[in-house]
Amino acid sequence: MTVHALHSERSTLLIEAQSDDAPVVRYWGARLHQLPDPVLWQPALPQAGLDEVRPLSIAPTLADGTFLEPALRSHQHGQGWAEQWQLTATQATDAELAFVLVSRSGLVRLNWQVTLDTATDVLSIHTTLTNQSDAELALEQWLTTWPLPREHNDVLSFTGRWVNEFQPRRQALPIGALELTNLKGRTSHDHFPGLLTGTPGFTSEQGDVCAFHLGWSGNHRLRVERNQQGHTQFQAGAHLLPGEIRLEPDAHFTAPVLYATRSSSGFNGIAANFQQFVRSNLLNWPGNGPRPVHINTWEAIYFDHTQKALDDLAEAAAAVGAERYVLDDGWFQGRRDDTSGLGDWTVNESIYPEKLHPLAATLQRTGLGFGLWVEPEMVNPDSNLYRNHPEWVLAINGQHQPLARQQRVLDLTRTEVQTYLFEHLSALLSEYPITYLKWDMNRDLVQAADARGQAATFRQTEALYALLAKLRNAHPEVEIESCASGGARMDYGILQHTHRFWLSDCNDAHERQRMQQWAALFFPAEVLGSHIGPPHSHTTGRQHTTEVRAGTALFGHMGIEWDVRHLNDADRQALTNAIDLHKEWRPIIHSGIRRSLQPVDPNQIAFQTAAAPHHLISVFQQDMPELSVPGSLRLLALQPDKRYRLSIILQCAKTGHLMKTLPAWMTRDAVRLSGESLMTVGLPLPVMDPDSLLVLALTED
Repeated sequence: MTVHALHSERSTLLIEAQSDDAPVVRYWGARLHQLPDPVLWQPALPQAGLDEVRPLSIAPTLADGTFLEPALRSHQHGQGWAEQWQLTATQATDAELAFVLVSRSGLVRLNWQVTLDTATDVLSIHTTLTNQSDAELALEQWLTTWPLPREHNDVLSFTGRWVNEFQPRRQALPIGALELTNLKGRTSHDHFPGLLTGTPGFTSEQGDVCAFHLGWSGNHRLRVERNQQGHTQFQAGAHLLPGEIRLEPDAHFTAPVLYATRSSSGFNGIAANFQQFVRSNLLNWPGNGPRPVHINTWEAIYFDHTQKALDDLAEAAAAVGAERYVLDDGWFQGRRDDTSGLGDWTVNESIYPEKLHPLAATLQRTGLGFGLWVEPEMVNPDSNLYRNHPEWVLAINGQHQPLARQQRVLDLTRTEVQTYLFEHLSALLSEYPITYLKWDMNRDLVQAADARGQAATFRQTEALYALLAKLRNAHPEVEIESCASGGARMDYGILQHTHRFWLSDCNDAHERQRMQQWAALFFPAEVLGSHIGPPHSHTTGRQHTTEVRAGTALFGHMGIEWDVRHLNDADRQALTNAIDLHKEWRPIIHSGIRRSLQPVDPNQIAFQTAAAPHHLISVFQQDMPELSVPGSLRLLALQPDKRYRLSIILQCAKTGHLMKTLPAWMTRDAVRLSGESLMTVGLPLPVMDPDSLLVLALTED
């Protein structure tokens, strides 16, 4: 028996390995300076059960006797369905452990590797299964598995729907399983592939918390399970459809990467770890400049494209400070509404007789970067592509397949489809000075079968990654946004091929505040697209002031989704001021760590973005205050012995109806407060009207 250790300055991972079985995670938590005595790992053996009980391993099977869900379900003509492992090789470095396991039947080899990012305390778990036999092996399931502390009784997961993403769900873990399964062929609104477990009642600042994220953009399963003995495990993996993975001799299956981290100080520690990890390990920007402020044409002109309208919008956007112009849906052949044209990726010359060159010239003259909307994975039945190649779609012959938005899904596993899409997209990127693609994907996959009639959702996702990689390799200067009816494709798998998410098609600040708060557990601000929409939200019917809409978009990758051609002077100036404010604080927002704050009023959303010596604090009043006098807001991550200059950088012009006087600090010209008092006593808040916003800045003296 050998115990292997991975250490960072703050954490330790211990894995016990022995030759006749799968390795076991013995410890994952705060930094240890000596190994525990192995006697501490030997629990009691209860009556009325097996005479021996195996600990949870990194690769459980149906042969273990734990009676929990196995990681592996595979067989060869009904044999080898309950495998046992032998450890045949181990490789260990300061930051990585790798094991090679072979089943006693000789059918399967498992390569299992965990890497500790010592700067962020995030684990990355990579697994590959290989068919070692001389006949086909049916792989029905692989779920990367990790043991959980027995005291973790709370589970925080995220569901959602179109225009209402990142809805938190907190549940108590039963004796049994909590399972979240996505069958929609993309990451989905319904089940974000990440969740947290923790001690009962864990908060942003308190409690022991583990967090997991599956880096995969297709069907997936997340499971948390506990048995009567208290054994608890987390599992995640691609959800495989019947017959989807059949391994020929020597063929292998590479599972999606599972990312995990742990915090002893609530879920703010999770946010800090994951935000830093994404920045350091997953993002690959084409340039080193700041993330440019967008103007997107969709909510400004929809399908009403004329050269004058597009040029006028560019002029108006540049005047208020926009830096990139994204031409949304409606520019290509046959596209006058959302029922036709998808797949025909050539410019509609009846609208653009000189194609997109006049627009490109306008953008160059106004100093705006050129972005373009595409939806390459889809095809309308009313399109030249579909009329010429109806066989190029994912479908089961002879069966009715429902449309969605008048769309069908192209089979990316076909070489000819990959070639067609790459050539058409590459031609656009070569002909025009396009530096940004808004890559949309607007429907779920149903009956996603390839030309042989076999399930293809797993291979479809792999093919998407391959197409994106090929396009980025050919055009490394181009950034790509992952949009899927808003936030239906947000995960670390797609993020390795893209640069930005469209978090939601809902620009309503009231809804966006909540979405952005929870999304920040997994993603840094610079990848979360957040736009200033029109005063009247078309998805909810709410109305908000420019200050509230802008102050919400301030803390993401800012953009504009508003017809700025027809603004009155007051709105134009307010928008210009908001964009200037974003540019001023963008270096802090896009490098700092965002942490949730805990206001006394449960009807507030508050957070702090810190990149020392600067801090930004945002307080949003969702609904009527619970009490007539709000409590004080305690801040985080300050130096107790330092003093900080406090200033208001954004507040609603028309608010304060619920109070007679302001808190004293808001009436002074220059306020300097100690870090200790701000973290312990806190900052008295004003009484805020519903849907009002206050943004403050702190700078260390």
